Amino acid sequence: MDKPLKLFTSKSSNASSLEENMDFYMPSPLNVLLIDVQKEFLPKIEANLTQCVNLHWEKTTDLTGSKSADASGKSFNLILLVIPNEEVLAQQALACAASYKSEVIILGRDTPQKVIRHAFQYGVSDFIPLDAPDIELITALKNIAQLLSTKAELAPVLAVVNGKGGSGASFIASSLAAIAAERGDMDVALLDTDLHHGALAHILGVEPNYYLVDALQALDELDEVALRSAMISKGKLHLLAAAPFSLLNLHHDIKLENIYDLIWKCRQFNDQVILDYSRGPEYWNIELLRNADILLVAQQNLIIIREVKALIQQLINHLGIDKSKIHILVNRYNKSDAQIKINDIKHALGIDSVFVVGNDYNLASQCEDLGRPITEIAKKQRMYLDLVDLTQNLIPANGDEPKKEKGFLSRLLGH
Repeated sequence: MDKPLKLFTSKSSNASSLEENMDFYMPSPLNVLLIDVQKEFLPKIEANLTQCVNLHWEKTTDLTGSKSADASGKSFNLILLVIPNEEVLAQQALACAASYKSEVIILGRDTPQKVIRHAFQYGVSDFIPLDAPDIELITALKNIAQLLSTKAELAPVLAVVNGKGGSGASFIASSLAAIAAERGDMDVALLDTDLHHGALAHILGVEPNYYLVDALQALDELDEVALRSAMISKGKLHLLAAAPFSLLNLHHDIKLENIYDLIWKCRQFNDQVILDYSRGPEYWNIELLRNADILLVAQQNLIIIREVKALIQQLINHLGIDKSKIHILVNRYNKSDAQIKINDIKHALGIDSVFVVGNDYNLASQCEDLGRPITEIAKKQRMYLDLVDLTQNLIPANGDEPKKEKGFLSRLLGH
């Protein structure tokens, strides 16, 4: 086309209350014990902790260290200690906090320097004045969460997100998972986040007895063995499916907030995690995108590209996701389409990482109708080769670097 695509999308900077709360997302699960024998500042601290996403907390006034775990039996990985100013009591409180062998943040007001020196001798992570702005405590919590995330050996996450419904995210997610798992060098966890329709089980031709909502309800019971048993496996591909109409058919509240801990466990026990966002991001799962590479599925369609542009703005402006973490897949790509070219899409969306998967309706329909992954049906069709190339770029085999496109001279000389 002669002129670049011009998309008209809202540039409003007014964030909803939900979007404002996203600033309180913890990059890894925090299980916090708040120790405060004075209780004077409890309301302010509790208000801050309650706003945090991916954080569970309990409180105590006990300084003996007898509260060794939370109500569900999970150990605390962070102690928030409101430090007394009286030296002997402060020493007792510090010894109690240190006994948990977890990260420790102390909070105090007009705290004597001698008490602060004692605190850092105990190896506390940070000191926050109680009269400091709220953001200081939130930042300290996020720093601890990031530290714990860095220490843990966690699998990367790839979120496959429909730019607009029907663009093909579920088929793409299942194909990437099947191709990566078939290589044999990694266990791939595939999770269906569509609690309304849940298509992945049908696409892969499996009949689960256990679903995502079941895992959310029984999260505390899921160790590595139990989690693997809860998933239905085809070789090294492990699916945690969503039952159609999960939200409509349950007669009790779903513990949607457990999704963060569930993904954390999946990342601990697998080599790659793939999330299917066929419905696009929703309020209960959008925060997971902060710790993921994101593949936005689009098509050569102006309306869809406009929707993808709006979603990119949401991800960057409201979630603070770096543009380098966002990739575009033009699904059902038709090279002969003279109206919208790949360079037009790159220019319109402002994203350089753009991939294509050729249009092969017959192959895609055959996979879905038979309930068999593309690795069991395809041979050398263009669409399949495109998906293999996409997998290698976004999910490199263990020990491999993402494949780079060869230039003309490299191909000519065989380099």
